Amino acid sequence: MDFVVEVLGWTSVAFYISLTIFNSMKATRFAAFGSAANDTVWALLMGWYPKVILNLAVASVNSYRYAKDFMKVSKVLLIVLGTVMTAGIGYILYVAVSGFVAEPTLAVGFQFLDLGIILTAIYMTSLRKYRVLMLMSGFVGMVGYYGNPQMMIIKALVIGIMSYKLYKNQDESTQEAAVQS
Repeated sequence: MDFVVEVLGWTSVAFYISLTIFNSMKATRFAAFGSAANDTVWALLMGWYPKVILNLAVASVNSYRYAKDFMKVSKVLLIVLGTVMTAGIGYILYVAVSGFVAEPTLAVGFQFLDLGIILTAIYMTSLRKYRVLMLMSGFVGMVGYYGNPQMMIIKALVIGIMSYKLYKNQDESTQEAAVQS
């Protein structure tokens, strides 16, 4: 079982890298599907219930955004899908907060904060806003998952790649503005 946990942990590292390097939201959403499935199993085996909740919620929000942004889905179906996902995430949030209130820890608190930041990022349609939120997630997650080598690597990679992407895009925007002047 330890071998499976290690493999899933390193697969998670690969998925997080793919989430940060793609330059289109469609490719990012595909990577998020694989990442959520892998990380749900990994988190269950590690006993990280906030991460399980995070990945179920990420899969739900990602499914909704994919259907809305890249498929020809009727508004009625989108409303039904959104309502079901909102109810599910609401229930998950209620259970999660109840458990956290019963036994609060700093690490779990930061894991839940990371949950909120990533959910907000996944909902973004702007790649820049997505990257800013994922950069924030890197720092918050460093605290929440402190001590696990794979998660520390994932969060360090997220910080590095998002910083680079945000700086590179800022540099490109400055060059485009200079050319237009």
